[in-house]
Amino acid sequence: MEKNTKSLKSRTINSSAWIIAGHLLSQLIRFGGNLVLTRLLIPEMFGVMAIITVLITGFSMFSDIGLLQNIVQSKRGDEPVFLNTAWTIQILRGFFLFAVGLMVSAMLYLAGHNHWLPLNTVYSNPDLPLILAIMSSTFLISGLNSIYLMALTRKLALSKTVSIDIFSQAIGLGYTIFLAWCQRDIWALVIGTLVSSVIRMLLSHSSFIGERSRLQWDKEAAHEIFNFGKWIFLSSILGFLLNQGDRLLLGGLISSEKLGVYTVAFFLANAIKDILQRLVSSVFFPILSETIREQPKRLSEIYYKIRSKIDIITVFFSGFLFKTGYLFINIFYDKRYEEAGWMLQILSLSLISVGFSLSKEFFVAHGQARLDSVLKGIQTSALYMLVPLAFTYYSFETVIWVIALNPMINVLISSIMMKRYYFLNIYKELYMLPMFGVGYGAGYLFNYLLIIYIG
Repeated sequence: MEKNTKSLKSRTINSSAWIIAGHLLSQLIRFGGNLVLTRLLIPEMFGVMAIITVLITGFSMFSDIGLLQNIVQSKRGDEPVFLNTAWTIQILRGFFLFAVGLMVSAMLYLAGHNHWLPLNTVYSNPDLPLILAIMSSTFLISGLNSIYLMALTRKLALSKTVSIDIFSQAIGLGYTIFLAWCQRDIWALVIGTLVSSVIRMLLSHSSFIGERSRLQWDKEAAHEIFNFGKWIFLSSILGFLLNQGDRLLLGGLISSEKLGVYTVAFFLANAIKDILQRLVSSVFFPILSETIREQPKRLSEIYYKIRSKIDIITVFFSGFLFKTGYLFINIFYDKRYEEAGWMLQILSLSLISVGFSLSKEFFVAHGQARLDSVLKGIQTSALYMLVPLAFTYYSFETVIWVIALNPMINVLISSIMMKRYYFLNIYKELYMLPMFGVGYGAGYLFNYLLIIYIG
């Protein structure tokens, strides 16, 4: 037992280090690319690509049967026949999604051609259908990714996957910047994304990743995958509607240019959230799954150890960005993106809820994806009711407040579920909240020092 504990601890530290370093580098590459591209391309292009990204993500989530979660959680997750069956399913899913993407592209073209879409919104952009059709080919590419990338997550051996992600991202961004400098149009963003996908797929089949993936079908493995995946399927649909709902709704309410400005604020507000959510899904979920299988008595202890590490970071930076968000926009972006400053300040409040999202991974690790679906369903319903009401009867600023505070519903509902079905320590749930004041104070000091330096 002691040996297993040490092994889990060392793998956790090593995997966390790789995820943090990799994601920080990824965000740095993305941020640097964003600064360059916002000077080469107009905000409208980022608004269109934001909707394309939402639609592509939506198609993927609407067909998600939890292959990764299944491989990580299943007792058969190391068996080649199980993995090969999962790879076969992944490829079939890729072809299905490509067909769906083409069908939706045709529908958007017909709707736009017949003037059925609201004018001066992102959905009425004439380039949208063709871009979506071409971007749908990423499903075919990603469907061919080696299944052993997922198997590495089960083993908490993430150095290889992180390296592949960073390399493919850097190459794709390089192509994007070069094309944007040459032709200054949205196709630079499209081609760069495709290049990144192809590079990642090819590298995933390198010999250092694992055995060669093969087409294979095992009835028992397929039954287990689909049986486990039915709740993941529902949870993924709700997760998409929740996580992408702000841009889905805003795409039909505001112009491409304004959505492009919002996308900049959204990217910065979610930079820290993304790395921690990646840690939760890639490191902490496997840890919780392994703890449930092998050391269930230590579950509460390990859960709150993870929570404290997440909360101290997210709550601090929530306070810091709430005070200094507008400064980052003024320093790094030109006047076209000035409004992103106040949006970033408000959106930073959503960081407080990140630690509570660990409960969703906890439910899935216990095989209770149903609870995750209920949680997301409540939060999604609230978002889709409140955003249109806020836009219609109040103001765009009120909409941003609704988007920022909507995750707080997760705080309340997840706490109730944890109390009812498992365990809940109110002190450990809330004792990091004072870090918001510390972060705000650090932001005030940063602001003061910057004024002295500039002045």
